[in-house]
Amino acid sequence: MAELSDRRNSRTTSPASLTEATEIAQRSLVLVKRAGKPFRSAGSAAMRGDQLAAMVAPRLADRLRVRVLPFHAGLMPPLALRAVARTLAPGSVAIFVKSAALGLTPDHLAPLRRRGVAVGFDSIDTPLDEIDLPLFDFHIAASLAGKAALEARIASLGRAIPVELLHHHADPRLATLRLDAERPFRCGYVGERKNALLPAEIADKVDCIEVRYARDFPAALAPMARLTLHYGVRPGTPADASQFKPFTKGFTAAACGANILVNREADDAVALLGEDYPFLVSASDPASIAAGFERARASFGAPLWQEGLARMRRLPGLVTPEALAKRLREIVDRVAT
Repeated sequence: MAELSDRRNSRTTSPASLTEATEIAQRSLVLVKRAGKPFRSAGSAAMRGDQLAAMVAPRLADRLRVRVLPFHAGLMPPLALRAVARTLAPGSVAIFVKSAALGLTPDHLAPLRRRGVAVGFDSIDTPLDEIDLPLFDFHIAASLAGKAALEARIASLGRAIPVELLHHHADPRLATLRLDAERPFRCGYVGERKNALLPAEIADKVDCIEVRYARDFPAALAPMARLTLHYGVRPGTPADASQFKPFTKGFTAAACGANILVNREADDAVALLGEDYPFLVSASDPASIAAGFERARASFGAPLWQEGLARMRRLPGLVTPEALAKRLREIVDRVAT
C-alpha cells in the first residue's frame, strides 16, 4: 500500500508543479512597467524596469525572484492583478514605475495587499501634484532632491509613508564603449534637444545627439564615445516646482569618462559633485553658460579638468549593479509586510 501511495504522489506532484511551488515560496520583487508599443518604449520603462531587473536579478537570486511585469491600468481590470497576486509569496514587493501607475486605483491593488504584498511607486520625475501619495505603502525617489520633497509633501498630509532613495543608473550598454584616452575636446548633449538650454553663442559648438525613445539609444553609442564634455544645462526649475529629476545625465557622463557642464540648479548636481565642481554654471545667466563652456575647453587636460574628472569618478559607485542590488535588498527588507 505504501508503494501504491508513493506512485500516486509521484503522479500528482510533477516537477513543473514543484518548480512553481518553489517560486511562489520565494519572495518576489516585481518591477511593474507601463505596457506600450515596444518601439516606443519610454526610457523609464526600459531603464527602471527591464534594465534594472537584469542588473540586480543575479545578485538577489539567493533571496528574491526579480521579475518585470508590463501593466496598463486603462487596459487591464483589477482582476488582472488578482492573477498576478496568486503567483507571489507573502512578503513580496511590487514597485510601479512612473507611468505604470497612471489610472491605478485601490481596487487594482487590493489583490496584492490581500496577498501580503507591499506596493510602492518609483515616481522618477513625476510631478508631486500628480502623485496619489497615500495610494502606496512606500515611495522610491530617484534623487536626493526628490526624496526630500516627497518626505516634506507626505509630512504635510500628516502621513507616515516611507520614502527610499534609489539613484538612477546610466544605461548599462555604455560599459561596451571603447573610449580613446587621447580623445580631443568635444562637447555634446544627449537627449531631446528641446529640453536643453543652449545659448546661441555656443550652439554650433555642442553636438546634439537626439535620443527620445529607448530604441534611439544604440545609434547614440558611437557618437557618445567621442564626447569628453557632456552638456547638461536645462532651464532652471521654479522655486515652487513640484518636479524633481534624477541626475542621470551626470551618471551617464561619468560612465563615458567625461566631465559635465551643468547648471547648479539641476537637482543633485551640487550635492553629488560639490559646490566647487569646476564646470557648474547658472541657468538664469546665459553668459555664465558660455563662460563655463569656454573654461572647460581652455582647461581640457589641465589640472582643473582632471579635478573635474576626479569628482565624476565618484558617481559610478552609487549605481553599480552591486550597489543597486544592495539598496533594493535593504528597501525590500524594510517595507515587506
